[in-house]
Amino acid sequence: MSGDTPQRTSEGAGLEDIHEASDSVEQSTMSVTIGNVRERWRTAGAIVVLAATSVLLFRVDGGLSIDTQVFAGITLLLLLYFLVTLRSDVGME
Repeated sequence: MSGDTPQRTSEGAGLEDIHEASDSVEQSTMSVTIGNVRERWRTAGAIVVLAATSVLLFRVDGGLSIDTQVFAGITLLLLLYFLVTLRSDVGME
C-alpha cells in the first residue's frame, strides 16, 4: 500500500520563500516606482527622444510648425499614458 501513495517533494517550499515574500511588502512607494520605471525604460526613452525632437523642430522651424505640434502632441499623449499606467501599477503593489 505504501508504494501506491505519491511522494511529495519539498523543493522550493522552504522558509526562504517566506522571507522573500515579506521583503516585497516592506518596499517603499518610491522604490516600487523606480522599479516600474526601470521596467519601462523603452517607453521612458521614447518620451525623451520625442521631447528632444519636438524642441529641435521648434528651434529649426523658428516657431510652431505642424511638425512641431504633431511631435509635441504625440509626446504628451505618450507621457500621459506612461504616468497613468505607472500610477495604477504602483497602486496595485
